[in-house]
Amino acid sequence: MKKNDPEIGDLAVCTVKEVRDFGVICSLDEFPGKEGFIHITEVSSGWIKYIRDYVREGKRVVCKVLDANPSRGRFDLSLRRVNDHQKREKLKEWKNEQRAEKILANLSTQYPGKLDKSVAVEEMEEKFGSLAYALEVAAVEPEQFSADLKNKEWATVIIDYAKENLKPPVAEVRGILRLKDSSGNGIEVIKNALKGGEREGIEITYLGAPQYRIISRAEDAKIAEENMKKSGEDIISYLKKHGGIGEGPVKE
Repeated sequence: MKKNDPEIGDLAVCTVKEVRDFGVICSLDEFPGKEGFIHITEVSSGWIKYIRDYVREGKRVVCKVLDANPSRGRFDLSLRRVNDHQKREKLKEWKNEQRAEKILANLSTQYPGKLDKSVAVEEMEEKFGSLAYALEVAAVEPEQFSADLKNKEWATVIIDYAKENLKPPVAEVRGILRLKDSSGNGIEVIKNALKGGEREGIEITYLGAPQYRIISRAEDAKIAEENMKKSGEDIISYLKKHGGIGEGPVKE
C-alpha cells in the first residue's frame, strides 16, 4: 500500500518551491500537501557560493530523506546524496506511476459504471505496491491480476486495456559464436552443443562456418546479455567436452 509520508532513507521526487540563502524548500510531489527542506550543506558537496547556481524555483529534483517527522510536518532532505543513476531510476519510476494513474482516470471516465478510479487505485496499490507494476501484471499475467482483486468487473476492463496497449518492452542483444569440431562427427557434435544452449529468449542462426549468430531477447538489456553469455558458455562447454573448440559470444 502507498505510504502517507516518506521515510528516512527513501528517495523522493520534489519540486523546488523557494530558494533561500541557507537552503531550499521543496514540495514532495508523491505526497500532496507535504514539504521538505534541503539545508545548503546538503545541496552539493563542497563550498557553495551561490545556491542558485545549483537549484532554481520550479526545478524537479530527486532527494534522499535524511529525517522524517510527519507529526511536525518536517522532512529533511539531501540533494547531494543522490547519484545520477538513482535520480534517473527514481524519475522513471515516478513518471510510470503518473502515467498509470492517468490511464486509470481515463478508463474510469470511459467506463463510469464499471470502474471507480479511487477504489481501483487503493486496491491495486494495496495488492501490488504500485500502479505501474499492477498494470504490468495485468498485461502479462491477467489471470493472476484478476485473482488478486475483489472486483472482477473493473479488473476485466483494466486487463483488456493492458493487454492491448501495455506490451512489455523487449531488449535485444546480439553476439557471434565461433565453433569448430574436426572429429568425424563434427556436425552432430555442434548440433548437440547448440541444443544445449537453448533457453527462453535465445535464437541461434548459422552464418557460415565457423560463425553462428546468437540473439538474446529479454525485458531488460542486462538480463538479455547475461542469458546470451550463459547460453554461449553451455554451448562451448559441451563442445570442448567432445573434442571441439569454441569462443564467444562476442557482442555485435
